[in-house]
Amino acid sequence: MSARRLQELPDRVGVFEILGLSWPIMVSTLSFTVMIVVDSMFVARMGTAPLASMALATSVTFLLISFGMGLLRATKVVAAQRTGAGDEAAVDGSVVQAVGLAVVIGLLVTAFAPFGELVFVAMGGSPEVVGHADAYFTVRVLGAPLAFVLIALKAWFEGRGDTRTPMVASVLANAVNITLDPLLIFGWGPVPAMGTGGAALATVIGVGVGLAFVSHRTRTALRGRDVRWRLDGSMVRELLRLGLPMGVGRSVDVLAWLVFVSMLARVGEVHLAAHVIVMRIVSVSFLPGWAVGEASGVFVGMAVGAKRPAIARQAWRSATFVAVGIMTVMAVIFVLAPGPFIALFDAEPEVVRVARDLMLVAAAFQLFDAVAMVGIGSLNGAGDTRFTMVATAGAIWGINLPVAWLFAIHLELGAVGAWLGLLVEIGALAVIMTRRVQGAAWLGEAEEAPRALPEGAATAAA
Repeated sequence: MSARRLQELPDRVGVFEILGLSWPIMVSTLSFTVMIVVDSMFVARMGTAPLASMALATSVTFLLISFGMGLLRATKVVAAQRTGAGDEAAVDGSVVQAVGLAVVIGLLVTAFAPFGELVFVAMGGSPEVVGHADAYFTVRVLGAPLAFVLIALKAWFEGRGDTRTPMVASVLANAVNITLDPLLIFGWGPVPAMGTGGAALATVIGVGVGLAFVSHRTRTALRGRDVRWRLDGSMVRELLRLGLPMGVGRSVDVLAWLVFVSMLARVGEVHLAAHVIVMRIVSVSFLPGWAVGEASGVFVGMAVGAKRPAIARQAWRSATFVAVGIMTVMAVIFVLAPGPFIALFDAEPEVVRVARDLMLVAAAFQLFDAVAMVGIGSLNGAGDTRFTMVATAGAIWGINLPVAWLFAIHLELGAVGAWLGLLVEIGALAVIMTRRVQGAAWLGEAEEAPRALPEGAATAAA
């Protein structure tokens, strides 16, 4: 869809509208999940220590890139709101500023590459786990600039309503990663075995291929447009206003997740490995739910830009219905047939036993997660990013970690106890986000205006 077409919002955003916008995001996010799962599946064949190292390595990696990922999501909000308002010049200009921010953030992140080993030792990893984790971490961090630019461009396309271009980029990246994983991890012919570092390199190369594709599509979209490739102070300030809370919130959440994983590392490698396996499995269910929330956020952003609050509320309700439906199905599958999923990782018997118990806890929080994620996506789309930052950070630090410590460490329930903390946190978030959306403050000025655009502006935009 073009930005011009999306100025004409539908009179009602129902299930089919949400599905039409969200299914490419589902494929894109599932593709990203498959990339991580495939890495873990191949690494699992190296043994328990390399598999456990993936929990530490990916957690620290995400901590470093989480701020930039959150900040650059503002590109989607700005593009969606300006599309709804009919400001095509601002839509085009936002991608220039976003790419500039992405390059700067990416270069800053690469400076942390030499410090992975120190962090993993501090987290309590064994010497063998630390070695594998550091090999993965170093490669991923050095590839951060590519990842950030890809994130910015994908966010811009999604904000304009084009969710298929980011989907294709993700699928391409995943295909390259899957192809290269066995070659780079285990080696073949003149290619040496690089272990976990090979898994990271396959991912970085895949990201580079995805970036090449989406860059080409960006140039095509801007061809013939009067785009100024220079700093726009007002646009940068808008991106920072919306993006800083998302960036800070995401970093705080990932830091808390790092503490969570470190807690499991002290429980033992078996519990940490089981956690890695089930997180990879559960991501198949909660990422589609997250994708529906992101689609809701795009519709909400366009509705806010067009001054049509009723559409924003309809988008939230329809997206919640879709997400709950998807994740209910997944919860039933996790309860009835966890074995085939766990078997994909070829883990040791003790790890399998703990993983089965974690699957039951995961099934329990599926519905809460669906409601919470759609609420967060919708609020972010409206620009209510400070509230989501405070709420999510408060829930994970004030509820999840204390409860997880109580059950996992004090009551000696291990990984299952830690995951019970997740269950309580997500349930609380679902309630908080629902109450916020049911109020009026999150829609800001859009709540005060019943019409999308003045009639003259709508005619001019057409």
